[in-house]
Parts: sequence; C-alpha cells; structure tokens
Amino acid sequence: MKVLIVKPSSLGDVIHAFPAVELLRRGLGDHLESLTWVVNESLSGILELYPAIDRVVKFPRSRMFSSGAMREFLSGLREEQYDVCIDFQGLLRSGLISLASRAPRRIGFRHAREFSWLFYTERIVIDPSLRHAVDKNIALVRSGFGLDGEVVLPELRVGERWLSEADGLLGECEGDGPVLAVGCSSRWASKNWPVGFFAKVLDGVSQRLPGVRIWLLGSASESDLVGSLRSRCRVSRPLDLSGRSSMMGLVGLLSRSAALLTNDSGPMHIAAALGCPCVALFGSTDPKLTGPYGDGFHCIIQSGCPSSPCFKKTCPRSGVECSQWTNVEDVVDQLVGKLSNE
Repeated sequence: MKVLIVKPSSLGDVIHAFPAVELLRRGLGDHLESLTWVVNESLSGILELYPAIDRVVKFPRSRMFSSGAMREFLSGLREEQYDVCIDFQGLLRSGLISLASRAPRRIGFRHAREFSWLFYTERIVIDPSLRHAVDKNIALVRSGFGLDGEVVLPELRVGERWLSEADGLLGECEGDGPVLAVGCSSRWASKNWPVGFFAKVLDGVSQRLPGVRIWLLGSASESDLVGSLRSRCRVSRPLDLSGRSSMMGLVGLLSRSAALLTNDSGPMHIAAALGCPCVALFGSTDPKLTGPYGDGFHCIIQSGCPSSPCFKKTCPRSGVECSQWTNVEDVVDQLVGKLSNE
C-alpha cells in the first residue's frame, strides 16, 4: 500500500502528526509499501527527524500563485500512484492537494474547515472528548484503517551535523552546568509573555544554579525581542542565538538542552518530541489542545487571567498581561527541578 500524508504546516502541527503516522506504519506492517509526505518547502527539513518517511513532496506555499511552481509541485506529487491519502490538515488547500493526488481513497476529518471535507471519500467523525491535536490525529488513523494497536512515539533521528552545529554555538555559553533553552517569542503577540517576566525567571534560575548555561532561541526577525530580553537580565548571562542557527541546528540545540522555558510555540513541540522537558507558559491558548505532548513529563504554567484562554491574537484586556497572575518563583522552582533532574 502506498500512502500519502498531507500535513503541510505549521511546525508544531507537523510534529503532532508523527505519532499517528507511526501508528499507521506499525499497524500496516508489511502491507505498507511507501510513505510520502506533503509539507511546506520551508518546513521540509523537519521531516528528516522521522526516518520512516520514504519521500517528501515540498509544497511551494510562498509561491503558490506561480504557475511554474505549481506545475512542478503537481508533477512531483503525481510521481507515485497512491492507494490512500490522509489529510491531517483539514483546510481548503490541503483538501485540494488530496484531490490532486488522484488517490482512490482520501481520508479526512468530517468537520474539517473551509469545506475541505468535500474532497474526501471517507469523512471521519472524531469523539468530541478528544481535544489534543495528537489524539485527534491518532483517532483519524484508528478509524480510517481499523487499527487498535498501542500508540508508540516514533524514534527520531538527530543528525550528527545538526549536533555539531549546536555544539559549536553552545561553546559560546557562559557556565559549565546544565543547558536551559528559552523561547520568548511566537507567531501570536498574545502568546508572548513579557520579556521582563522571562528576565526575572532567568535571573532566579541563575541565582539557584550558578553554572547554568542559558541560550535564547528565535528567528532573525525576532532578534529585537530576544535582545530586549537579554538586556533586562541582571544576574544571568544568556547567549542570544536568534537568527544564528538553521532549522536543524535548532533541533540539535534543543536535543542538547536539559529543559526549555517557552511560550506556546513550534520549538516547544520539537523539544517535546525530542524528550526535552518543557516548562510552558500558556495564556491566550489552551494547553489541552496544543500543549507539549507527554503526560507527567512537562510542566504547564497557565495564566489565571479571567479571559484565559481567549484564543485572540492580540490581548483583549488592554494593559493586562497574562504574567500578572503568575508567581516568578513558581516558574523558577519548576525549571530548577527539571535542570537538576529532581
């Protein structure tokens, strides 16, 4: 059986599909001939983590209105004759990709958005009690293929060149203790807890663990925010790596880290998949839906704000920040515990 996976974006969502695809791979066993995955070209590198994928088809998201780019994409998509296509994305774009694949069986969520369900031959109704994206994806595979086996998280492969890049960057860190990764940014402004809060937490951790090595992640476009955080630290001396690592270098850095302090973000899901414990700050979004996956392994710090979770991209309570209801020392305690393996 040749299977096509359609999950183009985003970073965290792609990783959320890994356990379901692993269930499918194990459940089909020798009946599975190949696994192909359609992903946005900007995220294609992340699939190198999952060696079970036989072939990657890159969707030109930033060039989708270019006729040449789309012809090239469709040509690559149709190089294989798929027996079944699974759309984990559930948007108009992914529904059209499913249809374009020419797979005779096209499986997706019955309540998928933007009428994408119109393009499926099999529309799966998911138990409404299932809330986390990972659990919904698993349910889609179970129902679509009649699989009831145990869910086993896939073994991910971190390349030596990624680790080498990470080690080179971490060599600039001050200290000789455990490594703490910090992500103070995300795509929604409302997810970003104030840098002053982060700075107080990092100073508190450095006071408790003087040798801790701290590095700050972020893209080049987030360097101002990350730089602002670093300038507010009074005790800690975090290393600003915003814009300095490749996507796979980021994977290497997170795999070398003992813990991650983060907003709700894509790197949080990478860290969780790699087994790096997360202390995750949630305000505008709901950790039951998009929190780091893994029971008892991570720590969720949820805002006590009456509007949380508001699911707004900008704060609906002007001048009121999620961190107002959170004790800095509580976050420090959690991080020290993770870094000390307590």
